[in-house]
Amino acid sequence: MSSIIILKKITNYSPEQTLKNFNNAAEKADMHSFHLKIDIDTDNNFLSAEGTLSEVDEVTLMNTENEEGIRYFSFNVNRVVENSYDSFTWLTQDENYFWAMDIENINHEYEFIYRFVVEYFKDNVEDYLWFDDADWYYTADDILKLSQMPYDPEWCSKKIV
Repeated sequence: MSSIIILKKITNYSPEQTLKNFNNAAEKADMHSFHLKIDIDTDNNFLSAEGTLSEVDEVTLMNTENEEGIRYFSFNVNRVVENSYDSFTWLTQDENYFWAMDIENINHEYEFIYRFVVEYFKDNVEDYLWFDDADWYYTADDILKLSQMPYDPEWCSKKIV
């Protein structure tokens, strides 16, 4: 698996709000969001954003000699483009969802990501979580049910609930 995707409804979508929701979930999960780069076009329209989510703050991560011992991943927030519509009908049976955010450079830190995902889906109940090589997804309800069970390391390789 190369990335974990969050699918959002296109209707009333705001990448800026998505980024705010992401950072809010990170704070609730006691994680640090930084290296934030936001690209805008000449008309001041959002194009994309990327950053890092880590268990330590930016200064600590940049000054550590053992970066591999620290859990972190990178993320991207995307805007709606013309071919976004109908892009996930094959999975969700709803043409109004698209690839709004992805989590990359996972480094097998699935429990760390899981902690974040649980917090994210508490407030983003219409979104879906999809693993880019799977033919299934989790709804927010699924994630919240999963969070009530003991942690299962296979949550990312097969649908548990």
